[in-house]
Amino acid sequence: MPALLVFPMTLIGFDGTNVFAWVLLVAIFARLFFMQSKVLNVIAAAVVTASFLSLLVHDFSSASAFSAQEAEAIRTAALQLDPNDMRVNGDLLTGEALLQSEGKEERVYFYYTIETEEEKFNWEQKRFPQRVVATVQLEEPEAERNLHQFDFEDYLNAKSIHWVVTIEAMQFRSEDRSFWSWPSSIRRSIILLLEKLPAVQTTDYIQTMLFNQPHAIAGDTLDAYRGIGLLHLFSISGMHIQLLLSQMRFILLRMKVSHETTDKLLVVFLIAYGVLTGWGIGVFRAICTHFILLMGKITGHRVEAKDAFALTVMIAVFYNPLLIYSASFQLSYLLAGVLYFVAPVSSEWKMNGLLKDICLTALMTLASFPVVAYHFFEVSWLGIFVNVIFSFFFSWLLFPLFWLLFFVVLFSPGTPLLGLLCTVSDKLLTLLESFAGAAADLDFASLVTGRPPAFYFALVWLALILLLLSVEKKKRDIRVLGFLMAAVGLFSFAHQLAPSGKVVMLDVGQGDAILIITPFHRRAVLIDTGGMLTFEKEAWQVRETATTAGEKLVSIIKAEGVKKLDRVFLTHADQDHVGSLRELAEGLPIDAVYFPKGAEGNAAFAAVLLELQSQHQVDLFPLLGKVDLQIDADFVFHILAPLAPGEGGNEDSLVIQTSIGGLDWLFTGDLGEAGEDLLMRTYPDLKTDILKIGHHGSAASSSEGFLDHVQPELALISAGKQNRYGHPDAEILERLELRDIPIFRTDRQGAIHFLYGSRETEWRTILENKK
Repeated sequence: MPALLVFPMTLIGFDGTNVFAWVLLVAIFARLFFMQSKVLNVIAAAVVTASFLSLLVHDFSSASAFSAQEAEAIRTAALQLDPNDMRVNGDLLTGEALLQSEGKEERVYFYYTIETEEEKFNWEQKRFPQRVVATVQLEEPEAERNLHQFDFEDYLNAKSIHWVVTIEAMQFRSEDRSFWSWPSSIRRSIILLLEKLPAVQTTDYIQTMLFNQPHAIAGDTLDAYRGIGLLHLFSISGMHIQLLLSQMRFILLRMKVSHETTDKLLVVFLIAYGVLTGWGIGVFRAICTHFILLMGKITGHRVEAKDAFALTVMIAVFYNPLLIYSASFQLSYLLAGVLYFVAPVSSEWKMNGLLKDICLTALMTLASFPVVAYHFFEVSWLGIFVNVIFSFFFSWLLFPLFWLLFFVVLFSPGTPLLGLLCTVSDKLLTLLESFAGAAADLDFASLVTGRPPAFYFALVWLALILLLLSVEKKKRDIRVLGFLMAAVGLFSFAHQLAPSGKVVMLDVGQGDAILIITPFHRRAVLIDTGGMLTFEKEAWQVRETATTAGEKLVSIIKAEGVKKLDRVFLTHADQDHVGSLRELAEGLPIDAVYFPKGAEGNAAFAAVLLELQSQHQVDLFPLLGKVDLQIDADFVFHILAPLAPGEGGNEDSLVIQTSIGGLDWLFTGDLGEAGEDLLMRTYPDLKTDILKIGHHGSAASSSEGFLDHVQPELALISAGKQNRYGHPDAEILERLELRDIPIFRTDRQGAIHFLYGSRETEWRTILENKK
């Protein structure tokens, strides 16, 4: 119980604004008080005091050594780069480094563009930390640009990193071969040694699961695992340590080593293994827990597994309180905690092994439900069953095989046995990945939840706690199960209970994507999909992306609780407006797609349309102007243009006029001045309140005559941050300012939200609201 006090204390912070943390803290104290245990109350008071001290120390130590003015003035600095904290991705080198300037130092995150293929190879083969003097530019990390998406600023702040450094040129570089650099160099040497395995797939898994290399496994593979509820398999990668310790103990005892000496050797091994793996979250949890258990045996003061785990939680949170906010920490410690909590009870369950495993994984899936929903916006019930399969394969086949491969490549890299073992490992991994990919494509197994209000999370947590308590007390209370099902049901459909609707201009970089959700989520409509513009590069320069533009779009839409798109309108065939269409259809059901007639003449666009029709059963509708489309009972899209079939270019853009929240809206795609002139002649009385500025604010659109004609009250501009085209153009901004037209722009403000449906309407911008 006392270890639980760490969590509310961590969540409270110094401003005391987190109501749920205070409520949880009071509830825990109330339970301790009514238990009438002086010892527990003294321990609880000590935990609270230690928690406050930890927060104070962390807050003081994590402050940046550089003020904003000092950081802006830094042009030359020394950096220490550890190869284990770096990643070479195409022509980009990134990672964490220690920056030194003006007698001050702190950790930063850096970017460096590699100039040649030879230089890339040299960086990949580095074993020792590098000392670099470079021309640099410092800036603050970027916050989330779309609602509930990855926040790079928070991610770095949790590591006490406050600046992102762009290395513009390296003036001097040398290696650090001091005594303190050797653990890092040994770890790096192991990673490079593993790359000699004649199996890329197996190498990636060994590096990820045994040696804490988070970028080794391909992003699409991890997405497939997450899609079937298996992401925790990698979040709690420390699960292999228990198996390894058991095997080592068995071998040492068979070698006639005494029990006492075996325990001491295992302690030494745990510390060495932690150093070599860099103390990843799951690895630290497993090592620290087993270390406490072993030290209890060695000193003659045996410790219960639950107590060892509770101490591990306290140590981890005291070391860095902000760890608690990461998905990997939450999944790792939550699921491990459930196992420690349920394992003693499950040993008494009168059922066969398979059924017991299914029951345990069902409990773990339920326990992880709110965490997975919070971070990934959807939950798969397949995890209840596939966890049993994957746990068997990894625990009894793949983990022993991974360790065997490691020792073979370490001591006998030339043996023919190595190739055979790699072939077996790759076959097993290919089989599992194919199964995961096929299962992830089953739409019925996935439940999109979005991120509901905090009340629904509290409801589910309460139901889960009651369920775990009933399991611990060996009670079968149908009321608890009914309450849990009701809580999960309300949670899953919370967005459908919201009476407000919204229009969101999503921040998709240099592109367009506008999401419209009507009240009670009756309809969800998307205008354009965005898409990544690609430029030709040499093969060695091509960068792998952990998440593609289409996958990000799907995540953003699911975060809003959207389970399917009723209509998708594509204004024209340019990549920055339709480039994510294929991945969108793979990630979300789409009922119908509308596009300007003639755009199907674009070969690449036509191929995607054909795939949507044949593989996803999406209805396709080419459109021309002067058509009204009924979206909902009181929601109509007036299609104003194009008036004749075209080729899907800018001047052929769909122009959509509609009324939302009592305001008139005009969406013009990438329409240029010629198209605007035709629009004015065709619709002489056209007026609007909200104008989506054409072509991302290009000077070739939004002419003075057009602005005077439609007389907008507010302008929306979708453009990428620091894009290479210079959008929005200064001339366009001046035209809008001269007419006193307020501007919302995604490059500076992130996603733009318009909420309606209640008595008042409201505008929100993600970046500014965060600030």
